[in-house]
Amino acid sequence: MRSYEKIYSASLGMEMEHLVYGWGGAPVLVFPTSKGRFYQWEDFHMLPGLAEHLARGWLQLFCVDSIDRLSWYNFEDHQRTQLEWQLAYEEYLLHEFLPALQRRNSNPFLIVTGASFGGFHAVNFGLRNPGSASRVVAMSGEYEAFKYVDGYFDEDVLANSPLDFLKSLDRSSLDPKVRTVEFLLASGRWDFCKEPTLALAREMDRLAIPHRCHVWDEPGIHDWPLWREQVRCYL
Repeated sequence: MRSYEKIYSASLGMEMEHLVYGWGGAPVLVFPTSKGRFYQWEDFHMLPGLAEHLARGWLQLFCVDSIDRLSWYNFEDHQRTQLEWQLAYEEYLLHEFLPALQRRNSNPFLIVTGASFGGFHAVNFGLRNPGSASRVVAMSGEYEAFKYVDGYFDEDVLANSPLDFLKSLDRSSLDPKVRTVEFLLASGRWDFCKEPTLALAREMDRLAIPHRCHVWDEPGIHDWPLWREQVRCYL
């Protein structure tokens, strides 16, 4: 089952498109890679590995659109404008998209996933909204936001930069709800996001955040063949 849908987002002031695959089971919120679109997982053949899960009603995928071109990858506007778009995107997800998802699928076990910059979005969402996400599956993510805002710093940059945010905390200052989320981090042996993945895992170790971290030998590069294999194992 595949359905194309769109909703008007008051937070963003635009219509937002998404695709839904499957008919029941645990809902999976899927973020595309950098500046990617809601149809990216279909275009790059991520779905065949999940065919049985979708057919049997074990998983239902909700592939959302990104606004990275307006937020993190918008290098024309002031950095504060980039952040305002990211915060509005989070408002859309939390207060517009997720309520619509929950009306369609009431299963409370929400999985959040993505590859590359989608992995960044997945981890960022899980850390900032632990009451919404039950599991985060992040493949080949890079977890520092500072490189996208050219040295600009404020509290919202820190709060949306997962690795730096965790480094700023100790165990007593971590929101205890974060420990109710299962984080699964994966990368490849020759993946340029291997080191950020391992660094994030070390911070999660230090803060006692439940997680698993896997580095794959084959296929080990930062590309779709790796993520197609990983998604078979982790979703």
